[in-house]
Amino acid sequence: MSLPPSGVLSAGHVVTPDAVLSPGWIRLAGSRIDAIGRGEPPAEPGLPVTSLRGRWVLPGFVDMHVHGGGGASFTAGTAEDARRAAEFHRQNGTTTMLASLVTAPLADLEARAAMLAGLAREGVIVGLHLEGPFLAAARCGAQDPRYMIAPDVAAFDRLLAMAAGWLRVITLAPELPGATDLITAAARAGVIAAVGHTDATADVTAAAVDAGASHATHLFNGMRPLHHREPGPVGALLDRDEVSCEVIADGVHLHDTAIRLVARAGPARLVLITDAMAAAGMPDGRYQLGSMRVDVAGGVARLAADAGSGADAGSGGDAGSGREAGPRVPGAIAGSTATMASVVRHAVTAGLPVIDVAAAASTNPARVLGLADRTGALCPGLDADLVVCDEAFGLRAVMRRGEWVTRSRGPNR
Repeated sequence: MSLPPSGVLSAGHVVTPDAVLSPGWIRLAGSRIDAIGRGEPPAEPGLPVTSLRGRWVLPGFVDMHVHGGGGASFTAGTAEDARRAAEFHRQNGTTTMLASLVTAPLADLEARAAMLAGLAREGVIVGLHLEGPFLAAARCGAQDPRYMIAPDVAAFDRLLAMAAGWLRVITLAPELPGATDLITAAARAGVIAAVGHTDATADVTAAAVDAGASHATHLFNGMRPLHHREPGPVGALLDRDEVSCEVIADGVHLHDTAIRLVARAGPARLVLITDAMAAAGMPDGRYQLGSMRVDVAGGVARLAADAGSGADAGSGGDAGSGREAGPRVPGAIAGSTATMASVVRHAVTAGLPVIDVAAAASTNPARVLGLADRTGALCPGLDADLVVCDEAFGLRAVMRRGEWVTRSRGPNR
């Protein structure tokens, strides 16, 4: 049963999938959007109108790839720590998010998957993203190569079972033995197979897409670079219209030209992410990303010179196994300290049209995750998930399912 209208928001710019309504209005009915229109809102006696005084209203952000924030993490700590990380990102505009895990011993990943599945059932997150352990040590980035293993369907099945239906994305390197079988198993289970942390050639990457891989994990970063004679994963993934492509538009991971190139490959394919770690929203200093120590200076997170955790060095995985652990590069970029609000602002300043940025931050990831019937756009019938920004695209307020999340900012300030 539909609820009666509960209020109206009047704004300078309302960004819908098809147009920017300047001015525009949104009528709410409980937790959902009831109607949207151009111009001033129609007078309805008894229906309160909240004036947003010329500001921008965009759909609430959907982050497919985030490890933590506000000093807390999805990759370590308690369920309460994970709740704090999620709440930090909600306060900063992310109304829908996956919790991303990094490479760790399988037993640890299974335990965390089970814990995070409980938070998904509560509605804190909408599912899990496993960024590891089936990655290439040659492109390990800030992940711990000691615990990277070849794709193994039995191991995937255990992780899938512990996630209890909430595993939505798994990142893997398609050049590793067993990768094609794992891609097939993921597709059969309804899990998105993403290509990332890979040294694959273009041909190997294209074969992975043929097998069912459909997403690129932080395109350009953690993968063989694009070359005109060997396009590698970057070229192969951009070449396929069915592949959605994450980018970290934080001004650190990518040149703005790279961001614009991905957008020109198809605005519906671009997915903005944070790849944020616990240091997001925190002062410079030392933090942890999985088992790796990270130093943050000037808001940029990089692997510490003593990156490997001493506590973890003897706890299993590759330690003492005789297998090649792969390179660790002190100073390598280690996730980000971004929020979705900051990457959206950066994407706009990089020259992307606002309507395309809203799609990349909300509509596209919601579609990729199968949530387009619930969220990701300012459309009647969807959840009233939205953000309010000023003219410089600074975040002013956040609404999730019809309730203001950031009352301290206040929509009228």
